[in-house]
Amino acid sequence: ASRGSAGGASARSWTRAIADAPRAKSVWAATSARSSRPASAAAGLRGFACLGARAPARGTTDPASIRPFTTSCSRESGQRPRDNPGGGLVVPPGAPVPAEGVLALNNLRDVPGARRDAVRVGRGRGSGKGKTAGRGYNGQKSRSGSSLRIGFEGGQTPLRLTLPKRGFVNPKRMSFAPLNLEKLQRWIDDGRLDATKTLTMKHFVDSGLVDRRVGHGVKLLAKLEAFETTRDENGDLKLATDANGEPVAKRFTAKVDVEVSRVSRAARETIEALGGRVTKVHYNRLGLRALLKPHKFPEGPPKPARTPVYLKKKVDREGTLPAPERAAFS
Repeated sequence: ASRGSAGGASARSWTRAIADAPRAKSVWAATSARSSRPASAAAGLRGFACLGARAPARGTTDPASIRPFTTSCSRESGQRPRDNPGGGLVVPPGAPVPAEGVLALNNLRDVPGARRDAVRVGRGRGSGKGKTAGRGYNGQKSRSGSSLRIGFEGGQTPLRLTLPKRGFVNPKRMSFAPLNLEKLQRWIDDGRLDATKTLTMKHFVDSGLVDRRVGHGVKLLAKLEAFETTRDENGDLKLATDANGEPVAKRFTAKVDVEVSRVSRAARETIEALGGRVTKVHYNRLGLRALLKPHKFPEGPPKPARTPVYLKKKVDREGTLPAPERAAFS
């Protein structure tokens, strides 16, 4: 017991010595700097200098014995992490230190309140969550292993079943990936799509024009989101405006032959006015997968599915497999 108490006392004294060492060093550094430097230099030096292996006598201003704090824990720095609990960036003696301190890797932390400790239950009355641990005395929820599903009301008719149903979910609903003419024009101008070929949905996905998760296909829209630009007398780019000062939207100028699942009336009129062609083709989910990912079918693509009766008026023909690689308007 005496050996244990002695060991505890020595550990406490060693911990206290470590805690008091930085304070004593900073006081000595401030005192020595105040005696040899002006007040501003002493303020900048305070807290950012430490002693060497042996501390000189009070009042000594030997610069060789003063070492700046550093974030390094190597032997060259002359410090250990426990000997330098308040260390930071290297600050030259006399440099002004801002009031908010110096930002360093060793003092990065979350804002107060960003992280909260988990509540430890069943740890005595003083914690506020002792004894029954916040569960109360009796009942199903106070027992271990009880987990009631969301919406369970003890056996009575839950609220969700007392309300009438409204609306319906269409079992024939279809979702399409949108494609605007402005983006199609930009891809053609950048050379990422070849307008001399028949452009299919596979070309759109492979070039990154449309996301690979296309749902039931691609729908072509006539929205032009970009505006015309011109250069002023200084050579800087600016938006082109009309006579009323309104920005002028870019126009679709490419002559293309595309195959998509759906197309808006405005987009069809825009393309056909330039001599282009739009074909609405039908692919079921399996056929669309074979079109976009032919490597998934090493034994050959499946036979194209017939168009359902309720979709015959919305498409022009069935899609071909594999993806057609032919010249435009052929």
